[in-house]
Amino acid sequence: MRSKYFIVLFFYLFVFCKSNQKICEGENCRNGKHSIQFENGDFFEGEFFEDIKHGFGSYHYANGDVFEGEYKYGYKEGQGSYRYANGDRFTGNYEKGKKEGLGKYIFADGFILEGTWSQNELSGKAKITNAKGSLVLEGYWHHNKFIGLKPKVTSNDTIEISNPE
Repeated sequence: MRSKYFIVLFFYLFVFCKSNQKICEGENCRNGKHSIQFENGDFFEGEFFEDIKHGFGSYHYANGDVFEGEYKYGYKEGQGSYRYANGDRFTGNYEKGKKEGLGKYIFADGFILEGTWSQNELSGKAKITNAKGSLVLEGYWHHNKFIGLKPKVTSNDTIEISNPE
């Protein structure tokens, strides 16, 4: 009985993972380095494994944004650099396509935001410096919002983030 459920679970996971990330069906980009032009104007050039983005690649969005970095089974994974059309740039770590871990967001006007991202949002300790390297603001962030200058310890096991107001 267990083997029956295992086979059904395996089949479901296989179909879900393959259908979610496969972008080259019908084209010759099974393995190796290839270029793909999408109908929406996006363009990808990079490495593929079994018709899925896997390895180093460069994705050019129709709006002018560009991502260069590592892909793993179709997702941005590992170190990467995302340049926005407005001149801003993010350099840091990605997991499952989202900013995760240490990263640096450089604004077009020269300000630099360095901190820790979690699920595409700035969370934890971060600092902002100007183009000359002088500290502008250092503190704690949660869900992309500045919440205070320091955490307030309430017990040995938990940390409560103070509110500056």
